[in-house]
Amino acid sequence: MSDGDRTVNGDTTARIDWRDIKTGLVIGLLYAILLALKSKAPEWRVDVSSANVPFLLTVAYIIWRGRREPEKLDAWGLTTPITGMAVLVMVVFLGMTAALLGITRLMLGGELDFEPHYVFRMIDYVVGAFPQQFFMCSVGLASLAALPVLRGLWRLPLAVGICFGAAHFWAPIHFPGSIIPLQVVATPPMGFFAAWYFLRFRNILPLTMFHAISYVLYSQWVEHLL
Repeated sequence: MSDGDRTVNGDTTARIDWRDIKTGLVIGLLYAILLALKSKAPEWRVDVSSANVPFLLTVAYIIWRGRREPEKLDAWGLTTPITGMAVLVMVVFLGMTAALLGITRLMLGGELDFEPHYVFRMIDYVVGAFPQQFFMCSVGLASLAALPVLRGLWRLPLAVGICFGAAHFWAPIHFPGSIIPLQVVATPPMGFFAAWYFLRFRNILPLTMFHAISYVLYSQWVEHLL
């Protein structure tokens, strides 16, 4: 039995692909080592600022595994059709997110702007966003969804949202005059939506686009004002 054929609690329709999980851990560990070398050994001139290393390794793994098991491309959410409803839901949530970030910027005393270089930053950040979405959704969520306690369209997204908020409880950026980290409030809806969207529409490409756009808007409109 191969890594990809193991099942959960005897349910042959819900599979955990341990090869995917191991690959994600290896790529994540390698990237962490490179970041540590960049910080601790500057004389080595390790440059991983563009996140090219995890992106290229992720794409190489997808090509290698996909050629041998083409059905994995659908399971990963790479070739499943993007329906009109999937586009509509993404556009609505992206608009709500942009509006919330814009309101936050205005409340912090900044002026709302959108410069052309934002678009190029969004395109550039796709390289960093794609591996994150692949291993979080295509691998992580798909594996967790195989557990009986987390099956269904709502339980796993709720759990992910709570975990996202808890993981940012010690984040350094707080609401002005408050001890509450900004990310504790901002990340649970993002985590919930990402998990729900993937389970509902099974495609990570719109999520990658959302990740790139929302991150750049946050960094340009909000982060430097906190």
